[in-house]
Amino acid sequence: MNDIVIKSEYELPANFDDVASFAIIAQEKLKSVRAEISAIQRLGLAQDVLQQKIQEAQQIAEVKTRAEMRLGELTAAMPKAAGRPAKNSSSRSEKFSTKAEALSRAKINRTQASQYELMAAHPDVVEQAIAEARENDDIVSRSLVLSMIREQKRAENEAKREELRQQNAEKVQALSSPLEAQGLFQTIVIDPAWDWGDEGDVNQFGRAKPDYHTMSIDEVEALPIARISDDNCHIYLWITNRSLPKGFRLLEAWGFRYVTCLTWVKPSIGMGNYFRGSTEQVLFGVKGSQSLKRHDVGTHFEAHRGDGHSAKPDEFYSLVESCSYAPYIDIFGRREREGWTVWGENA
Repeated sequence: MNDIVIKSEYELPANFDDVASFAIIAQEKLKSVRAEISAIQRLGLAQDVLQQKIQEAQQIAEVKTRAEMRLGELTAAMPKAAGRPAKNSSSRSEKFSTKAEALSRAKINRTQASQYELMAAHPDVVEQAIAEARENDDIVSRSLVLSMIREQKRAENEAKREELRQQNAEKVQALSSPLEAQGLFQTIVIDPAWDWGDEGDVNQFGRAKPDYHTMSIDEVEALPIARISDDNCHIYLWITNRSLPKGFRLLEAWGFRYVTCLTWVKPSIGMGNYFRGSTEQVLFGVKGSQSLKRHDVGTHFEAHRGDGHSAKPDEFYSLVESCSYAPYIDIFGRREREGWTVWGENA
């Protein structure tokens, strides 16, 4: 078998052990040809020689990739117990063994076996990877195939999530109160109507009293945030520097894990007992596995103060919409916003 000429149309052996041996030979041949390509490039030899070697490497890589996919088909069908034939076996006289025994005999580890089986489950992606590598004058590899499979799965999952978001948005429209929702919102912004009296110093350099009904930390915690949030959800919790411990408590109580803190840098200093406040924080938490739409946003933003006590800047909502997914709800929001459900006394 070591003397075979590997071509992309080569017919693979029928049984597991022969395919495993074939894949090893292909791997060694590919290493050898790659070394020749490197030498040709280093020495600056004729381009026609280089192109011939690249084509040879492409052929070997393609048949190696298909051999690995075939190994995945065979291992996926292997019996868990010895003595029974594997599914789709081509030979009744073949010595059947457990999957673990076969892998050990072929010196294939569990990670490789899992990768081969993933390739076998996505033959269309394998062929697409081979075709694209050829088109780009490149050499296909297992890592390229696995990367394309992962990307396809991400796209499929995102399509399912987007369909769910659309369904949730329609359900939100039918609610008489947004707090009646059951797992519908994928992004929650909340600016709690804090009762500052539990923090001791009430008069912080003449801080203005709020023009709305306030709530204790226990009352805020009792809000049905966990119930209205989707299994995969982002939360943006407004909190002052002084009240950060309250914020962490709320995230945990509502079932979110803290990820990072966004800082609103204000144009001038405000009230305060020790230092005068010129920033305000937004605790960002995640429930489930919701990713961001984009990955180029920093952890601070600058904006002018909003109109009215505790009003938040429009720039913040633009940031949220660019990073997180609808349906959106703004709890204790100050005004209606297009595309948002707003709930609160001053909504």
